[in-house]
Formats: sequence, C-alpha cells, structure tokens
Amino acid sequence: MLLGKFIIQPLEAMTMFEYSKMILEKVSFEPRIFKKELRKALRQSTNEEFKQLMSWCRQKFGKKRGVSQMS
Repeated sequence: MLLGKFIIQPLEAMTMFEYSKMILEKVSFEPRIFKKELRKALRQSTNEEFKQLMSWCRQKFGKKRGVSQMS
C-alpha cells in the first residue's frame, strides 16, 4: 500500500526485526522510550535477530541513544 511517499506494509507481512526497527525509528526522539522499546525488542528476538538489531541500532543511532552500552 502506498501512502504519500511512504510504503506501508501490512503488519502480518513484517518480521519482528522489521517491526522493531519501525518502532525504534518512531520513538528515537525520546531516549527513555527508545531504551524501553529496544529492551522489549531484544527480549522478543531470536539470537540472530538480536545480533542484527544491535548492529542496526549501533549503525543508525550509535552513542546518542546509549545503544553501545546495551549489549
């Protein structure tokens, strides 16, 4: 589905990894909420998703959100 300049996927079609990335990007403006959502996403992820999510977060947000301290 296309909405403006954004492509919207139905939630059923998203993996947990994609869903977590979407949520983290939306809450990245607020460090407290970001850390809460990151912890939740990491708890619900498989070992492989955990590694991918941490790598993506470090790349995307780095130290500005305290990601480097959360492994």
